[in-house]
Amino acid sequence: MTKEQIYREQMQALGIYDPIFEPELKTLARLERELTRAQKAWSATAVPEGSAPSFTDPHYAVIQKLRAEILQHRESLGMTPKSLRKIAGSAGPEAPEQKDLITSKLDAIAARVAAYSDEDPETVLPEDPYAQLMEELDVLPPEDLL
Repeated sequence: MTKEQIYREQMQALGIYDPIFEPELKTLARLERELTRAQKAWSATAVPEGSAPSFTDPHYAVIQKLRAEILQHRESLGMTPKSLRKIAGSAGPEAPEQKDLITSKLDAIAARVAAYSDEDPETVLPEDPYAQLMEELDVLPPEDLL
């Protein structure tokens, strides 16, 4: 399976694939092949053999440039978490549903908090909720155990 096919399947699974992205997918796959070749060439420059190659080698500059280009192409296709969130945020029908879910949860929390308002003395929390619980359970407070 080629990189292009893998990326196509990933984008389809995320629901962001469109056939218009094919040229961009091909460019991304080509850049990744070039990156692999550049990394192999850079690794071959290690002297003595078995040591790490130099970061001042011109091959490393090419590697950095290719990595930046690959990231840029991945972002344009929605293949990074940041770009996927941006796409999902502007998706339209899904975004309001998510906002409604968050709003409903916040409203539920607000309703619980409102139940403990100072206006209704029956719903006010006791000064020491643990003392009330200990009384209900017939448990002595730790100070009385000494």
